[in-house]
Amino acid sequence: MRFIRHIVFAILALVLLAACGAAPGAETPTETVTQTPDPCNEANLPAEVDKVHKHMREFDDYAALASNTPQSQLIQVIPELQRVLREAQDQKAPACLANLKTMQIQHMNAVVQTLLLFVSKGDVNLIAEGISQARELHVQYDIEMARLLGVTLAFVTQTQPSVTGTAPAPDAATTPPPSASVTATNAGTNDLNLHAAPDFNAAPLYVLAVGQSAPAIGRTADSQWILVQVPDQPDQTAWVYASVVQVSVAVETLPVAAP
Repeated sequence: MRFIRHIVFAILALVLLAACGAAPGAETPTETVTQTPDPCNEANLPAEVDKVHKHMREFDDYAALASNTPQSQLIQVIPELQRVLREAQDQKAPACLANLKTMQIQHMNAVVQTLLLFVSKGDVNLIAEGISQARELHVQYDIEMARLLGVTLAFVTQTQPSVTGTAPAPDAATTPPPSASVTATNAGTNDLNLHAAPDFNAAPLYVLAVGQSAPAIGRTADSQWILVQVPDQPDQTAWVYASVVQVSVAVETLPVAAP
């Protein structure tokens, strides 16, 4: 019996200790779980695409500079292209942008390697092959970006860097005046939105039907967007992404217009 009493006292002592361990009325703390926003949902995707495209815009700017640089001076431009390439390689992107990143890196690599081959006066056929590959990869990149943003890209007129020599920069004598003779045409298979600003998120002002043209009167500084006159509304202008329309002149010859 004494042994049983000892056991009972021990159990009571444990119960009392457990009761004293928590203050009266105290609640058990709960762990707060913070959910990370999904970068691939419809609301966040444009911002994620823009992070990737930021490197592509900078690379395209240097590539355009390279196309207007004498062969003997290209060695001064190539390091900047390589820098942007390394930054693009180091950039982390969500899984939904994996294809876009792959095409971006492959395009940049093709341009850099082709320019290095050109500077070293390598095989002409390999240089021509590199130029063609770089152009095709940029087209694929544009198509993938348009898909992610919900834009149908059916006809691409993206001007690609050239390594065939130095081309003169456009000036007042070679730049056509903004008029109806310079047009941007929807040569694809789907209608296109004309936006209030050079941004896919900007409000659509007009729908350019398949086969329809609009007078092209300007461009953004990076030649990514074209300012057009809204058809049948001469006092109204809007913006269209350059890669989704066929322009009757080189986009770079259009005057730069403020957004």
